[in-house]
Amino acid sequence: MPVSDRERLLALARQLQVVSAAKDWECLAQLDRLAADWASRSPALLPADEDMRVAWQELAVAHAAAHEACKQALHEAGARLRDLQHHNEAHKAYAWQEQFS
Repeated sequence: MPVSDRERLLALARQLQVVSAAKDWECLAQLDRLAADWASRSPALLPADEDMRVAWQELAVAHAAAHEACKQALHEAGARLRDLQHHNEAHKAYAWQEQFS
């Protein structure tokens, strides 16, 4: 039995949620490419079928949440890198102080 677009959208939405929660960024990038076309479509371009529109909405919400999770992870990684850089600079300053004391 062929799989409907609706079933594909719902499965893709579930996969986005699971992979996003697992913070599997590589897999999320692959799913993002699959979902981007559907998620960016205007609801006006979808079939009139209400079930299809609900599935599209679930995918759009999951896709947006995955993008938000990526933005948050990027922010956290940037903050961690800044902390490491400041720590490294403080360590160098301390080493200089010790050398000349």
